[in-house]
Amino acid sequence: MEKLPEKFKKLLQNYISSILGVLVVIFFIWYLFQNQEILVHLKNISWKHILWIILLEMASFLINSLLDWLMINRLNGRVSFWDCYLLGYANNFLNKILPTIGGGAAFRAAFLKKKYNFPLTRFVSSVGGLYVISFFSTSLVGLFCLGWIYLNSRAFSSLIALAFLGIISFCLFIILFSPHISKNDNSITRVLNSIFIGWQVIKSEPRYVFIYAFLSMTFLLLSTLQIIASYQALSIETSFVPMLLLSTLGIIQAFLNFTPDGIGVREGIFIFTSNLVQVPGDVLVLGSLVLRGISFFTTFILGGISYVFLTNKLKGMFNAKSHSD
Repeated sequence: MEKLPEKFKKLLQNYISSILGVLVVIFFIWYLFQNQEILVHLKNISWKHILWIILLEMASFLINSLLDWLMINRLNGRVSFWDCYLLGYANNFLNKILPTIGGGAAFRAAFLKKKYNFPLTRFVSSVGGLYVISFFSTSLVGLFCLGWIYLNSRAFSSLIALAFLGIISFCLFIILFSPHISKNDNSITRVLNSIFIGWQVIKSEPRYVFIYAFLSMTFLLLSTLQIIASYQALSIETSFVPMLLLSTLGIIQAFLNFTPDGIGVREGIFIFTSNLVQVPGDVLVLGSLVLRGISFFTTFILGGISYVFLTNKLKGMFNAKSHSD
């Protein structure tokens, strides 16, 4: 059987992703229409809550940009922090408005390639190397949360625990053995090898491992505070550890993002953990949608400005090069 052309496969994936995204949006509209009583919580949201969530989101972008900048500059010391910061917003903006998965990452890779001659393979390596540390440390925190919740309420999820253990095992394999794939015959092996290379770069200077781990935990804390703030805005009582668990589930969501910006995926995971965090599923969905709404508003403005600024910068470089030639 002949393999489908790569471009056709990509186009097919984008169409499926777009259709799923539209179906999820329709489902949410129907779901909220059928559960209108939960919308009464929205009247409790004040500008103070919104501002606090926006500030936490901006701080998260700052930490994430710092992580990217530190890792990228291990491979190419010329990339500016300002560009990394703007790329973070542009990446999020494109992920939200494009009907494709990974459109933002593609733009980041293209910008770094055109402006800094930063190869795509190195970009994937930088991201993959950070994932090893972030996924490992976040999964450990997730297991701690599951243990804490079990001791306090006897609620537990074997499926989530197995997912965390699987991620920890894979990351430990990379950390302990630093594998290398000599043949990169397909996209999966190429991505895996890029992750392995990224980890080898990180471990060459052990102090950076602790810096990246600290920044990853700071990012996780800020994400948790955002979730707590969203439910406080709805006047829903929550506690720190269950909300920390919800934040750690983002790494599981990363493997299930088959819709644009993962819409519907996070909400489905939240509903699945309703018994664990002791918050009704419909309220969890509403809190997630509040975060999405605020994030879409800020990303549309700041991300749109960042995207326009960066594309104009590239156009200016191209025009200057054309005139010089």
